[in-house]
Amino acid sequence: MSRVGQKIQDARQRAGIPVKALAKKLGVSEGFILDVESGKRIINEDLIKKIEKFLEVNLNEDIFDEVTEPIENIKETEDKKSINKQWEDAFAHILKKIPVCSVNLKEIYDYRYLPVIEKKVEGYSADKLFYVKAPDDSMRGFRIFKDDKILVYETSEIQNNSISLIDIDGKRCIRQIKRIDSNKVLILSHSNDLKTETRDVKSFTVLGRCVKLEIEL
Repeated sequence: MSRVGQKIQDARQRAGIPVKALAKKLGVSEGFILDVESGKRIINEDLIKKIEKFLEVNLNEDIFDEVTEPIENIKETEDKKSINKQWEDAFAHILKKIPVCSVNLKEIYDYRYLPVIEKKVEGYSADKLFYVKAPDDSMRGFRIFKDDKILVYETSEIQNNSISLIDIDGKRCIRQIKRIDSNKVLILSHSNDLKTETRDVKSFTVLGRCVKLEIEL
């Protein structure tokens, strides 16, 4: 469970508010609330603010699941932070700040600013987008190398032939998914050799679909 998810669950239980009531208040599903509390989903800032107001709890320190400080440990002066915030606010309608996370979504390395076109980013809802850094070379056969930045669209849908961020046997990784039938899929990786594993669709969880790859030249 993530720290922000734990705080939400603790505050909800202290207030005696069931999951169904909180979900209805926020206009989301019960499953969404349960996924947030268990750390399976990243919650956006708008919902953070609504939950803080409704449950009377401060979640600011835990936004985006949990980061204590950026990996590069870059320190900014207060003046620079203020300038950056003003810049972000001024261009919020045309640029969206997207976090670059570790594959387990527990650390934020950096941010990317992507253009907003007709209220969407890359054709997707901006609140459901985040980047992850490839944790290893297990997908090099798909031209994905360690530390490459991958734009991910948050979804639990299993899409045939997609490259997705998945949780399998307690480990989060990037893999290609090929459907065999309604109950079985092939999970593919490709480091030095192509490896396939047949899995029941209920034996793993899709966290998001990879939609764009950024590489360092």
